[in-house]
Amino acid sequence: MTRYWMLIVVALVAMQAARADDAVTRLARLLADKGLISREELAAVQRSGPEEAVALLTDLLARKGLLTASEVAAVVQRSPGGAGDVRFVPVVAANATPAPAPVQAPRSTGAETAGAVTTASKSPLQFYGTILWNAFGNTAGTNVEDIPLVASKNGSDPYQNFGMTARQSRFGLRFQGPDVFGAKMSGTMEMDFFGGKTPLTNGVNMDIFRLRLAYGRLDWHNVSIEAGQDWAVFSPLNPTSLASFAIPSMSASGNPWIRSPQFRFESRAEHLLFQAAVLDPNIGDNPTTVVDARTPGIGERGGAPAVESRLAAVGKIGDRDVSVGFSGHYNRGLNVGTIGSQTATRGVDSWGVNLDYTLPFHRRFGLTGEAFVGRALGLFSVASGEAVLPPGTPGEHGVLARGGWMQAQINLNPRWQINAAYGIEAMDPANLRVGDRAKNQTYMANLMRKLNQRITLSWEWRRILTDYRNQQTANAIIDLANMGIAYTF
Repeated sequence: MTRYWMLIVVALVAMQAARADDAVTRLARLLADKGLISREELAAVQRSGPEEAVALLTDLLARKGLLTASEVAAVVQRSPGGAGDVRFVPVVAANATPAPAPVQAPRSTGAETAGAVTTASKSPLQFYGTILWNAFGNTAGTNVEDIPLVASKNGSDPYQNFGMTARQSRFGLRFQGPDVFGAKMSGTMEMDFFGGKTPLTNGVNMDIFRLRLAYGRLDWHNVSIEAGQDWAVFSPLNPTSLASFAIPSMSASGNPWIRSPQFRFESRAEHLLFQAAVLDPNIGDNPTTVVDARTPGIGERGGAPAVESRLAAVGKIGDRDVSVGFSGHYNRGLNVGTIGSQTATRGVDSWGVNLDYTLPFHRRFGLTGEAFVGRALGLFSVASGEAVLPPGTPGEHGVLARGGWMQAQINLNPRWQINAAYGIEAMDPANLRVGDRAKNQTYMANLMRKLNQRITLSWEWRRILTDYRNQQTANAIIDLANMGIAYTF
């Protein structure tokens, strides 16, 4: 009976939308309080106009299995403007949340939609995804051609390059289960095609699956527990970009990030959110070649899980969410290597502290960003490839780094959006060898155009400046351009 009640309410709200602009918002807030839609989905509805909000809310209920296709059609037919003209809700989230502040929230990817099916237990199962095509050009060599993070040393690869790819596309499944001990049970599994290239002469576009998310979750009114692979509690925000969809924008330029196996606890009060987790003790020294076995790394040799926590103050400015959070990460590891002919071991304390903020100053303008300091944070793409150096070198106990990023987001109207960001990451030169990467900076600007509820166009420019310790002639600057077309379902 619940879905029929929702159908009637949404239809009545749609008929009155022209006269009662906030009726849909009140309904969405009620559904969020009951746990039927997430806070991120509520924020997307609140940012929409009355007609667009009806279409968005109806679609949310449909992909959660609460409305059937025929019921959705009935609501759309009653809506004054139909469902063809919807407010801009970026597809990115995550790695993936609606504008103006793309925060962690991998459980809600903004504009993703899907028709729900049921499992053998009659519980709703939703299939969702984003088909993303990118065309890109770089003025010189970099570490990754289609999602550059750092500039190659000056002169090592001076040739410009151009290419296209669809490997940032992703898909996933969301499960809504029955209540367990009074909690709402849910689960998510998500994959993309960023796992590598097939070893064939023509295999450059035969991309391999990569696991992104795989977790189960129990949500009570004020408390939640979760087990599986999810975004880390530490450093939860990401900039908005369709050029960097598989790897978050500003990675290696002030944006620590990772999706890691963990067991998480969350507690929510009126204006506070507390999160704590124990995680896989990875420090980021995994081999970059394909292997068929997992061997102990620096973190695993520490013999204990990593731990993280975050405390955030949350609230609203008008109908817009605002938050300021502090998070921390710690992992004990053991660096094993050789000095001459002797085996050497060095203790490694991987740690980090992070400030994150989401500040919507106006309904059309907001700031989002983070600042961090930490040591041996290679897992988070900080000092990637040199976060812990071999025994006998200055960084044998881990490389100290600091940095951060800031993004300004301007919503020109429901269809056009501008994002501009800057990020920087600097390593302590006392921990580095000659020729190691010492500083990395990224400037980014993109323009997004929402054609309809499912299709988004994006044009992005980025400049990367990479400095190397005591090798000034190797310092490099590259520019890159990217166009993306995303279709969400």
